[in-house]
Amino acid sequence: MTDSTPSPADRTTTTATATATATATAPDLTGIRLAHRAILGDIDRLVTLLTDLTTRTRTTTRVTAPPVDHAHARAVAAYVHRFNAAVRHHHRNEDDILWPVVAAAAEGAVNLAPLSEEHDALQPLQDACDWAATLFGEAPAQHAGRLAEALTAQRDVLVDHITAEERDLFPVITRHVRAQDYADAEARIRRATPVEHAAWMRGWLMSYATTEDLRVLAPGGASTAAAGAESVFRAYTDDEVEVFGAYADH
Repeated sequence: MTDSTPSPADRTTTTATATATATATAPDLTGIRLAHRAILGDIDRLVTLLTDLTTRTRTTTRVTAPPVDHAHARAVAAYVHRFNAAVRHHHRNEDDILWPVVAAAAEGAVNLAPLSEEHDALQPLQDACDWAATLFGEAPAQHAGRLAEALTAQRDVLVDHITAEERDLFPVITRHVRAQDYADAEARIRRATPVEHAAWMRGWLMSYATTEDLRVLAPGGASTAAAGAESVFRAYTDDEVEVFGAYADH
């Protein structure tokens, strides 16, 4: 009788093959990780900027130069509005496009309701940020603290939300969702980007992309992607420099 029990070497080969196959067919989460990095990186920069401007408005005397000129304040306000539009777009497309794909594939392995509820809970915080930004653009000395507080409140919720999403949901996506289904959902999300925000959002995301991100996201590789990203980034970089100045590097 022939022994059909696989040898240790055979079992190792089988395991390695299965692992390689799973890796090859698992969804690529580079895009959503990049979006999360941009969201958290920018909200943190905005909090730092407005906290600094608030300190300056409280310590500057009337005989010195104004701590925040109105042109800069209006640029900051416009940037906050664009940032909030980008975050809303990200969350709306998770709810409407990505979550249904995950729910169908996971078949009860994950409860997505709490994540969507957190998206809803963020809405009033984003509305408060937008209102505070508008007031700051009109009267920066009076409303810098208000905008700093609104941004801080939003940042704290975003940090907790994104940390939980990446910890609890990403493994479920990798384990259950087919790569092609995930890629199709990403393509639908890109098509859903509002035309008026598309160039700014692309430049904003690319400003946070690593060389490895560019290699994965562009079929031509990192060098081709870097050349393309340079032109895309120009739609965003002027705003970044005008708003953050010394804070622009990240």
